[in-house]
Amino acid sequence: MNITDVGGLPIQGVEARLTGPGDREGTSLAGGIVRFLNLRGGDYRIRFAHPKFVLLERDVTMRPGASQAIDVVLSAAPDAPELSTTPAPAPAPTSAVTAPAGEPRTVAVVDFVERNFISGRNGLKEDPLGCTASAKTTLVQLRDPLPERALPDADEVIYVVAGEGTLRLGNRDVALSATTLSVVPRGTVRGITRKGRNPLIYISVLSGPPCTH
Repeated sequence: MNITDVGGLPIQGVEARLTGPGDREGTSLAGGIVRFLNLRGGDYRIRFAHPKFVLLERDVTMRPGASQAIDVVLSAAPDAPELSTTPAPAPAPTSAVTAPAGEPRTVAVVDFVERNFISGRNGLKEDPLGCTASAKTTLVQLRDPLPERALPDADEVIYVVAGEGTLRLGNRDVALSATTLSVVPRGTVRGITRKGRNPLIYISVLSGPPCTH
């Protein structure tokens, strides 16, 4: 197994714990490599732990007698808050509003897509559908692949309206098709690729930071 961070740099000291037909444990070396030899074939779950990275669990199927290379990408853990001896400020009055609540809105998605369909020259089209104090809803039409990224302060829900594609979620590839719903917790690396001739059309709901539109 080759263990790297999102920038492609190898990570030393990752504890890899494998459970399944035969349990094993190992620690990655300076090159980010950990090896398990003479494994029995079957389904395994591998747990990757490092104090500076987000804990990751991954399911793999090992073939008996075959050498398998597995690439693993870990996301950096958020920094721990600094301790302070300064007294905390008094809480704001409950009536204070930090962000606009937003306007209620109802959208007929199919009709909206027909009126705002992506042109053949565009690789990406994004149309805002709704905005609240803590969430942003966007209709996304995709032809070109979206690069992998991780949002440190927002959770994302993805609901596919039409088309087909692949969601790279952490270290797994998930097939996307109409009515598929995926939940992407904050800090999780994800990328999206269209499949087939038609654009991939989905609704993205980002929750966490205030909507700015």
